[in-house]
Amino acid sequence: MKKISVIVTNFNTVNLLKKYFHHVVENSPEADEIIFTDDASPDESIAYIASLQKKHPKIKIITHKTNVGFGENSNFAVKSAKGDYVVLLNSDILPHKGYITKAYKHLSNPQVFGVGFSELGHENWSKIFWKDGYLQYDRGLDIKKTHISGWLSGGGSIIDKSKFLKLGGFDPVYAPFYSEDVDLGYRAWKSGYTLLWEPTSIIEHKHESTMSKFPVRLLNYIKERNRLLTVWRNITDPKMISSNRITQVLRVLSGPNYLKIILAAKKQIKNNPPPIVFPVRTDQEIFDLFK
Repeated sequence: MKKISVIVTNFNTVNLLKKYFHHVVENSPEADEIIFTDDASPDESIAYIASLQKKHPKIKIITHKTNVGFGENSNFAVKSAKGDYVVLLNSDILPHKGYITKAYKHLSNPQVFGVGFSELGHENWSKIFWKDGYLQYDRGLDIKKTHISGWLSGGGSIIDKSKFLKLGGFDPVYAPFYSEDVDLGYRAWKSGYTLLWEPTSIIEHKHESTMSKFPVRLLNYIKERNRLLTVWRNITDPKMISSNRITQVLRVLSGPNYLKIILAAKKQIKNNPPPIVFPVRTDQEIFDLFK
């Protein structure tokens, strides 16, 4: 087995770390290191993890002086990892025993970008399709066997580090959060890789992350902005681009506030470099895989 780094991203969730982090340590014996990467938390998160290091020397701590957002926090940790493969976990994830080994078996295939874990009670892979001018997604319910997946959760998957870095990791255009993993998955598919979901690699997602602390209105605003960005950053099919433009006009006419979403997305593009992708598949070829 090649070297594996487990990465747990965190912002201000010491209460979650006290509940779940020891399960990560105990159920990740395959890991050569367990990286805790903290995004300038004002609470006692760092102090708590530091208290565990003497007993668990595999633990390494990365800290940021200012909040950089989920994507950049994850990217920095992946670059710092010594593993050939990186396990990405949120701070509210409880992995089951064997979750790494059962996914690792697929990584011997050089075309596999990574493997998503199966969330207990919410078992599904991501099915992507094009409809009404947008990249859409749904829950894939054929869950009895390994399946291709539209993307891999940034909080519950194992990824080939070299392929992740080749594509530039999570695109900072989506900061502070939402759609980073959808975008990365699409760019991986377009670049000729395969993404899988493994039903026997089980984690529990407690859904207690810091997202609940943000105003709902702000979360919806970021979701809509980033949903539009996933189209503008990834779709090159002329007919799909045209249908998206028509949808934008209709949405502005039905609710002028959508104009703010469009302007915000344009600002993000202006302030960020173009996405990194090595096109092998067309948009239609990608969507056809999920029919």
